[in-house]
Amino acid sequence: MRKKAPQVSLQDLKTSVPGLEQRAFQHRSVRQTRNADVSGVIEEEFGKYLIKAGILSGNSVARAFPKPPAKTQAMIADAVGETPALAIEALKEVLEERDRKRSGQRRLAGNSGTLVPSEGEYTEALRQVRFTPAQVTMLRALSIAGKEGLTVGQLSNTAGYRSREASIKVFKKIGLLIAEYLDLDLPEIGPTQNDGAAQVLAFSHIESEDEPATWIMHQELRSAVRSVL
Repeated sequence: MRKKAPQVSLQDLKTSVPGLEQRAFQHRSVRQTRNADVSGVIEEEFGKYLIKAGILSGNSVARAFPKPPAKTQAMIADAVGETPALAIEALKEVLEERDRKRSGQRRLAGNSGTLVPSEGEYTEALRQVRFTPAQVTMLRALSIAGKEGLTVGQLSNTAGYRSREASIKVFKKIGLLIAEYLDLDLPEIGPTQNDGAAQVLAFSHIESEDEPATWIMHQELRSAVRSVL
């Protein structure tokens, strides 16, 4: 069973009402897109987030959720204000600060110059991005391989691809999906489009000129895969 994404508590803002009312507002926000009779709920996209705001128990509350096509509607952050519009503006500041903090915590991979997300960022992405079975198989296999890594040929065999080109394309697609969810700037590596997407997942290691390169998954992603997938 997949775990739900953890909620982010806001220390410097007054948080919204607890428990049942929180779930009621979230469910009401979801129904807003299905039932035109539900009034008072505002929806607004903000980067990779979907903000929903309205009046709850007399308070103007705004809440951020992963933007579709994310797998879940787990709340990411919330804020209050004098009006729903002001609550939205307050929440945007919280989300921008959240993203700035996370960006500042990313590790610089010396071998490629890639900024590697934290385990927490990878975990959130893995819980929200919709992967194909072949993509999940690749992620699991590379995680199990650990520091030894896998060659492109081994990745192809693991995921059931006969073509190395096809497996490389799928591998890069995984990196691109995660990069898009986390709003990562892809490094410009190689002449082929989206070459940098592979670096979001792993780094290439060449032991010698006589041996094929191996892809070694970033430790942060390795831990996230093992806990989520």
